Amino acid sequence: MKKRPGGTIHLSISLPAEEAKILRRRAKREYGGNVSRVVSDAIRYIAYDEGRDALIASFGGKGKPTPAEARRFDVEWGPSAKKSA
Repeated sequence: MKKRPGGTIHLSISLPAEEAKILRRRAKREYGGNVSRVVSDAIRYIAYDEGRDALIASFGGKGKPTPAEARRFDVEWGPSAKKSA
């Protein structure tokens, strides 16, 4: 098999038809049909979520945000938040 550029790997996944339609629709709208970019976006969100959970756990479970606070943190600090330089 030919080596993929940029250190990427090829994955084969199975999804329910409706989820695949959602991926394709977003890929078409946002990235000219590139489904891999949509999957990468989802993975970045998951990585952010995992990091937030690890940070909270590092405080020994103290300070666990309420669902409303977690949503506010996502808006203010999450992957889609506007960053200032």
